[in-house]
Amino acid sequence: MKSEIKKLPKSTVEISVEVSVPELKPYLNKAAVKISQNAKIEGFRPGKAPYNIVVQKFGEMAILQEAIDAIIFDTYYQAVKENNLITIGQPQIDLEKVAPDNPFIYKATAAVLPKVTVGDLSKIKLKREPIAVDDKQVEKVIDEIRRMRAESKPVEHAAKTGDLVKVDFDIYRDGVAIENGKSKDYPITIGENKFIPGFEDNLIGLKADEEKEFELKFPDEYFEKNLAGKPAQFKIKVSEVAEIKLPELTDDFAKMISAGKYNTVAELKQGIKENLTEEETHKQEQRLEIGVLEEAVKISEFEELPQILIDEESHRMIHELEDSISRQGLNLDDYLKSIGKNLEEIKTGMLSQAELRAKTSILAREIYQEQKIEVTPDEVAKEVAEMSQRYPNNPDVLKQIDNETYRDYLKNVIGNRKVVDYLKKTILKD
Repeated sequence: MKSEIKKLPKSTVEISVEVSVPELKPYLNKAAVKISQNAKIEGFRPGKAPYNIVVQKFGEMAILQEAIDAIIFDTYYQAVKENNLITIGQPQIDLEKVAPDNPFIYKATAAVLPKVTVGDLSKIKLKREPIAVDDKQVEKVIDEIRRMRAESKPVEHAAKTGDLVKVDFDIYRDGVAIENGKSKDYPITIGENKFIPGFEDNLIGLKADEEKEFELKFPDEYFEKNLAGKPAQFKIKVSEVAEIKLPELTDDFAKMISAGKYNTVAELKQGIKENLTEEETHKQEQRLEIGVLEEAVKISEFEELPQILIDEESHRMIHELEDSISRQGLNLDDYLKSIGKNLEEIKTGMLSQAELRAKTSILAREIYQEQKIEVTPDEVAKEVAEMSQRYPNNPDVLKQIDNETYRDYLKNVIGNRKVVDYLKKTILKD
């Protein structure tokens, strides 16, 4: 077998393959057997007719046509291996010469992994910042806990800041009710500013069973693009006004909400401060993990990416978006409608991020090889064991993780983790 490689734009290659007549013989013999198995040849059992009998009945060209897929499958991957290529996706095959008693010639056009030259990592200026949690952040958490444990009591007086108001409302635009613009007994705590600006202000001074109409403008950055920046008319009726009574912040309260972990308010505050510090530290590490990779991409040189890599990354991002939306109880169509975009516009907006993510993967692979990073079978086995312990009573999950495909996936995950650890160790200055 002979093969020649021709480089094309966008990290694509054309592989010309020529298979000699002697090399074709085993494939033709197998193809003849297959034909004789599937077609009745008088005087012979299925698959037992001699080669020359099959040729007489069906012709050499029919046997060659039957052998084509096997010839290409074997010789294409042999050519890829011999030329040290890392191909992506399926190749496009163009037959050049298919004739009995002649060499079999074809061309395969395939995308290949782009080459990358890792830049000078010392030029990246990233560092860990000191984590400081102040008393205001702690007090905010305590206030939220107290509000979660708060009691409300209906009152007859007019609504004021701090009161819980249940309200029925209808929203119109130009006299037409908007979709999903109706609610009953909607709870709003005046002063929390969780509704559109101005809405809570219009509740102040109203008592139970009182009604009011007013107009407000939706914020310019409102998540439903068809309403963003638009005026709307509101018709409301207060169904209840209630005072909110927060529990007192005492040692007993601290002990109760922490299930005995903290005995005093001071201990509770210190515990919250430690938790917030740990949370902020974790967030910073996540930002830095993304940052070191993205900054390394910026200073590295890449060959032009094949379109298939960007398309695959865009496809993954769309699936991630769908998963995120579904966890919020929505579907993709409703989400697109709410933001006033179609799927193609979303994909177009993702292109630059998809390209960055593709480059990040390529760079991580290159660093993994350059630094001779290894993932041992014991490390993979440890990950599998930890996963098994998390889902001891879920046979479907246990079956899924107990196979080579999942172990290969874990090997990649661990390898990427080690690459990030290497970059952080090399780049970050505390």
